Amino acid sequence: MAHSASAQAGTDSNAVIRGIVYDSLITDSPLRGAEVWLDGTNRTARADAGGRFEFTGLRPGRYVLTFFHPVLDSTGLSAAPVAVIVDAETPGFAVLTTPSPDAVHGSLCPRDPLTNVGVVLGLVREGAGGKPLPNVSVTAEWTAFTIAGGGNRWEPRSVVARSDSSGRIRLCAVPVDVKVLIRGEVAGGTSGMLALDLAGRPFGRVDLYLLERPATGTVIGVVRARNGALVSGSTVAVVGTETSVQADPEGRFTLSGIAAGSRILEARAIGYQAVQLQSAIAPGGTSRLEFILADRVQVLDPIAVSGTPYLATIGFEKRRKTAQGHYLDENDIARTGATRTEELFRTVPGVQLRPFGMGYVVEFQRGRGQITNPRLANYCPPSYFVDGNYFPLPPNAAITLPMVPSEILAVELYSNTSAAPLQYQRRDSGCGIILIWTRRGETGRKP
Repeated sequence: MAHSASAQAGTDSNAVIRGIVYDSLITDSPLRGAEVWLDGTNRTARADAGGRFEFTGLRPGRYVLTFFHPVLDSTGLSAAPVAVIVDAETPGFAVLTTPSPDAVHGSLCPRDPLTNVGVVLGLVREGAGGKPLPNVSVTAEWTAFTIAGGGNRWEPRSVVARSDSSGRIRLCAVPVDVKVLIRGEVAGGTSGMLALDLAGRPFGRVDLYLLERPATGTVIGVVRARNGALVSGSTVAVVGTETSVQADPEGRFTLSGIAAGSRILEARAIGYQAVQLQSAIAPGGTSRLEFILADRVQVLDPIAVSGTPYLATIGFEKRRKTAQGHYLDENDIARTGATRTEELFRTVPGVQLRPFGMGYVVEFQRGRGQITNPRLANYCPPSYFVDGNYFPLPPNAAITLPMVPSEILAVELYSNTSAAPLQYQRRDSGCGIILIWTRRGETGRKP
């Protein structure tokens, strides 16, 4: 739409238009980097960090403004134009906004319920800034805890979308209260993954970078605490793979041979909460990351125990002599060098760790499997007990037990339910039983 001919009338060129671009769709904040232009002219301006823009040297008259930003490109929609009338004495002011969340949600995902779900918009590209990749299947995965029929269970959930000719994706009915894992894969090329938490927002946006041909890159960096101190002995891993490395005494690390594309990397250290960062790994390139580990988690002081009477009291020592399962005591746990609970099981015969999502899933290879998630058709989740209490975990999620390996006194693993102690046999334990005994249970036990 061309601006009014009155904008061409007169000879003065002292008029000014100022304004702000606001994103009401995803960030609910000023939209940095939006490209604003005067319709019918070749004049453009770019919004600053505060979403502000300005046009100077204009003739008095009526102008129509509109803008472009990748946020809009993700939706396939356009912003409504805004008309402004200016003269030489009074600057014009315009507020440009993205479409409202309600209007866009109803248009893009008409079958979604009205509450508790959001929409993930994004672009699938050939590497960072590369060409759009059409016809790529992208999945958002999460786990929901359901209560029904007098029982409760974890259920895997997912939604799938396919990128259009411009590489755009639209994932509807995504929960707004949990973190979701977003995956994509190009046939014959690379896969990629990102994590996104809508945190109550109705919309989120991602850029998923994949490659049509396999390639690798490198990540170098450092691991620090919040106070800036270097964290030695930390482990840095590529989530969903077996690739990991130990940082040196100065907290530095180098991870080579990482599949290029969108990746999630995680840093862990005993006594700290794990931290994850997302990075676009360039083919043959080197990315730099700095992990700032969260505040220290509370780790119980070590307890010197001789013969561990607690383990004898709960029957661990007696059961270990029967050899009907696999048993790990404090010495065995220390020898694993594990920094996260699931790593304790890596060397246990008959137990397999599968990279999945943002960590690993644990299964007994002799289990009968379950088919609630097609991506894990042969996965058989064990039942967990911590200090004798049943501890339900999502069947397709990494171990998230509230402890670190240094807190664990012993572990019992039974691939055959009938071999486990009778009090821990459950009807849904056909995929095995894992009993974990901790220092918390020992210190909390009445004499």
